[in-house]
Amino acid sequence: MLSVPKNPIIMTTLDDDLLNQFARTFYGYGTYEGDYWLIGMEEGGGNSCDEVDARLKAWDERGKRELEDIDAYHQAFGVSDLFQPHPRIQPTWGKLIRLLLAAGGAEPVETQQVREFQRDHLARSTSNHCILELFPLPSPSTNQWLYADCSQLPYLGNRDHYRAFVSPFRVAHLQAQIRLHRPLYVVFYSFSYRVNYWEKIAGVPLKDNPDLGCALGRNNDTMFVIMKHPATKGITSDYYDRIGRLLRRR
Repeated sequence: MLSVPKNPIIMTTLDDDLLNQFARTFYGYGTYEGDYWLIGMEEGGGNSCDEVDARLKAWDERGKRELEDIDAYHQAFGVSDLFQPHPRIQPTWGKLIRLLLAAGGAEPVETQQVREFQRDHLARSTSNHCILELFPLPSPSTNQWLYADCSQLPYLGNRDHYRAFVSPFRVAHLQAQIRLHRPLYVVFYSFSYRVNYWEKIAGVPLKDNPDLGCALGRNNDTMFVIMKHPATKGITSDYYDRIGRLLRRR
């Protein structure tokens, strides 16, 4: 006789129509009208199917926006500690904020400034910047993939299929938005995506700057930068301050 687990795990099944819309049309936080565009590999989080489900439902209820207000959206799916009066500094955001503060003239950049910027100004609908993601579905790391367990979408069977499916139209969309809005600065973070994605989006040669540990290029409207990901081991906060000062000088 087969034994039945006393507490079987019930996996949340995601709304695949909504999930597909999200994968195709959600790009991040802030506003395209800003001078500074920060483009990363993919959204963090997504530790469970339940969490992803909460994110999708909040996005749906708020009007399926291409760019969200980072505070209001996170509050809507139940994350409030990042925007409380004395919030913890989210590690990736904290390094991006240092860049923005240094680009805006802060010298030196203080930890309390970073905390207050995250609380009050980061990637709001009225900000002078946006934080975008090439790949839209939240995931805690590139070594984890939960979507095969809670979705029936064929392209979500594994991460490789997902990337191959969504990257062409998302690269094309980011290219089109850059041409349309002509931001002053587009900063990509992570060198691992340089050849396959960042250089395609930029559409101009990006040359290494060994002194700063970045790569640079520009067209008539926009300066493009590739810098190291904020989660890179051994990189100090000063690295992001220096990239910000580079933008200020240019």
